[in-house]
Amino acid sequence: MADELEAIKRKIDIVEFISEYVPLKKAGRNFKALCPFHSEKTPSFVVSPERQIWHCFGSCGTGGDIFGFLMRIENIEFGEALRTLAKRAGVKLSRYQPSESEKQKQLLYEINHLAAEYYHYVLLEHPAGKQGLDYIRKRGIKPDSLERFEIGFAPENWDNLQKFLVGKKGYSAQNLEKAGLVVARDKGYYDRFRGRVMFSLKDHRGSICGFAGRVINGSLPADRQAKYINTPETLVYHKSDLLYGLSEVKEEIKKTDRIILVEGELDMISSYQAGVKNVVAIKGSALTANQIQRLAYLTKNIVFALDADLAGDQAARRGIEMADQAGMSINVVEIKEGKDPDEVAQKKPLLWQKLVKKAVPIYDYFLDVAFAKYDSRAAEGKRKIGREIIPILAKISDEILQSYYAQLLAEKLAVPVDAVMAEIEKREEKKEAYSEQNWTSEAKTRREILEEHLLGLALQAEKWSFLRKREVLNLIKTPRFTRILEHLGKYLKSNKILKSERLAKMLAPELVPSFNQFYLLDLADLIQDEQKFQREWEKTLNQLEEFNLKEDLRELAVQIKTLEKKGRLTAKETTRLDKFDEEFRNLSQKL
Repeated sequence: MADELEAIKRKIDIVEFISEYVPLKKAGRNFKALCPFHSEKTPSFVVSPERQIWHCFGSCGTGGDIFGFLMRIENIEFGEALRTLAKRAGVKLSRYQPSESEKQKQLLYEINHLAAEYYHYVLLEHPAGKQGLDYIRKRGIKPDSLERFEIGFAPENWDNLQKFLVGKKGYSAQNLEKAGLVVARDKGYYDRFRGRVMFSLKDHRGSICGFAGRVINGSLPADRQAKYINTPETLVYHKSDLLYGLSEVKEEIKKTDRIILVEGELDMISSYQAGVKNVVAIKGSALTANQIQRLAYLTKNIVFALDADLAGDQAARRGIEMADQAGMSINVVEIKEGKDPDEVAQKKPLLWQKLVKKAVPIYDYFLDVAFAKYDSRAAEGKRKIGREIIPILAKISDEILQSYYAQLLAEKLAVPVDAVMAEIEKREEKKEAYSEQNWTSEAKTRREILEEHLLGLALQAEKWSFLRKREVLNLIKTPRFTRILEHLGKYLKSNKILKSERLAKMLAPELVPSFNQFYLLDLADLIQDEQKFQREWEKTLNQLEEFNLKEDLRELAVQIKTLEKKGRLTAKETTRLDKFDEEFRNLSQKL
């Protein structure tokens, strides 16, 4: 198993792989970026091509290898990451045994995939799908979109899907229930989706995790009055994570560096057909933290094009607030000549393209809506506009942007900007900037920081011989660092050139993370210039020596104080005290 893991790491360059998710920039021997796992304005995410590892030196403090990165960024288990990377590297896995959870997920994906094929076949090839196909055609959905998005139809009967998946394919009804495709009743199961156009819901990797069924017949029984029915939460389907169409349009989003958010599947497909292809649907107006995190890997530019009135929709407002706190640039499409993106894109595709291009900044939109609603010349109108806009401005995380809109609001209301800022300051304190989770790095002592810095300088500058000097060895006290230096000494006795991967294999597993850290430190400016390196090296040596002297002085002071407290001393104790005093004077003078 270990051999297979190493083979995968050798065949996949970590810098190239992570660059598919995060825009990396060269920084000396390493690469840097804004951390994808928490919100930050200064890059603290470092990738070491030499060690094939990554680490965040910011608030989340996490790190690892290529497997750990994929697991974290895709929120998947080790087994799934292993299979994904093995396939990419062309490495055949012979020893890996998936966990029960992984097996169950794989089973649900298989069932959903076959269900999608069944629904798609019924829509296009079976007489039972004619009413669904007629509806889809009336809605302007083109044949290539039916294929691209795997649209289907669930027949009216109570158990058609079960006859296919249980009767012909051999899956159990219990597993269909776990996939959310059937509902249990006293005498068995019935199909959850009946008489509905079926939209396959895929995760960002393209795996079908669930379905949305849209009603096409107005005279349905009471249990099917809802326009849409979605798969319930399952082991693989989580509504808060899903963005409809994302797997199909990821490359379009990267290419345009912009994403258009719409509400429903038909809005998304119609927009795609109209030439605005960097579009996904968020299943209603509420944009979740998980969805924001997923989009942030692809772009920092979001455009809302929702049916809802964004100014009055609290769920939409919460999503906008989180996107702002995640550092997103947010615009909004003002939908004209139609009730929703689907209608505009179907009837006037060129107009839809134009409206998207002319999307306005979200806070301009909020101001326009409020000033259109109330009379800004009247005192009461000014008060109502303020009550509507001030809470929104108070949530803006960027102080410059907040200040700009405060001034703009003051000008439009013809009031002093100080009055607007005073009202903003009255609001509750801004929420902590959005992040996936607030992790804290394990605290390091001042000594550890200095020693790590010194060792990192020598190793990154390839001056490993510096670490064999007695003056350096005497300064390093942290046990794990001294053990690494012992192995380095042994290595250099038989090797003239240091290969970090060879030395790493000599280390005990608990020492490898510390060794990796030496290569992740941001020391590019210091090691590329010899003079800078020498100055930094001497400065760090001096700081460490000073630290050691102060530590020795503190220990001597305690021993001197202990002896002095005793009062009458024996001759031996008096000699010891004199010796301690002399050492203290010498160390003080040296310091």
